[in-house]
Amino acid sequence: MNDDRHDRILLAKTAAQDEEAYRDLFQRYYPRVFAFVNRRLGSPELAEEAVADTFFEVWRGAAGFQGKSRVSTWILGIATFKCREAYRSQRRLKRSAVIATPIEQLESVADELDPEARLVARDELRWAKYRIDELPEDQRKVVELSIVEGRSTDEVARRLRVSGGTVKSRLSRARRQLRSQPHSNGKDG
Repeated sequence: MNDDRHDRILLAKTAAQDEEAYRDLFQRYYPRVFAFVNRRLGSPELAEEAVADTFFEVWRGAAGFQGKSRVSTWILGIATFKCREAYRSQRRLKRSAVIATPIEQLESVADELDPEARLVARDELRWAKYRIDELPEDQRKVVELSIVEGRSTDEVARRLRVSGGTVKSRLSRARRQLRSQPHSNGKDG
């Protein structure tokens, strides 16, 4: 039986609340997901927390997997979003110590030697673009200026000729909508 087929069986059983299947899936993917997350966050402590959140989402969202991507891609997609959440949270706590690199919030940099990582990164970028393009225009513009271009709230407000509160409100609504489908390719959700 190929790996993805086996993973799909484990995920289907996990969706049915089969703890043994979930444990098998966890043991199978934990080392890979931890390495993936730790490489992006650069902190084993933050990585451990993001991995725990990832596997919680796998448990909670297994029934939402529609099978339009590999299970590994779906899990790594969830991990990517957990990395972004951890990064944003860390940045909020230590704004002066973190150098902002906004484009990292949109795409994962693939390891040149790892073809699967490149495919996951390309899939993630496609998914992010797809989901951003689905946003209402006012929210899409705020996301593009704030997250993609890395502009401050004040800069975005001046550019769009709205208040800073409006920018924050639109960004908050956009984030809620983007989080509503935590899957890797915009089709699995």
